[in-house]
Amino acid sequence: MSTRRRFIAILPLAGVSVLAACGEKAAPTAPAPAPMPAPAPAEVATPAAATATAVGPLVDPVDPAAVALGYVADASTAKDPKHVVGAACGNCALFAGKAADASGPCPLFPGKQVSTKGWCTAYAKKS
Repeated sequence: MSTRRRFIAILPLAGVSVLAACGEKAAPTAPAPAPMPAPAPAEVATPAAATATAVGPLVDPVDPAAVALGYVADASTAKDPKHVVGAACGNCALFAGKAADASGPCPLFPGKQVSTKGWCTAYAKKS
């Protein structure tokens, strides 16, 4: 193969148009598009799933949000008239943890954990 033919054959590999090499104007080529990122897994796509796996410190009963909701770490010590025997975070509809766990996330206290034995005035019995 002659040197000129070999040169023309490798030009496209170098990103140069054959027409441009011959002195004619070639249409500009667009760069290749960047690869698309992989979609997020379905189990992470929902905010509820993200909240359920969140781990954080336990809510301090003297925290302003906890005081406003009448939160106690042990439901048996609740003095609020709304509290009924047996009501606890572990069986509340808002509790995002498992009843068998010692603590779990609650949307009322983002980034923190509530005690499964705890209680607050926002308690709503799980159906």
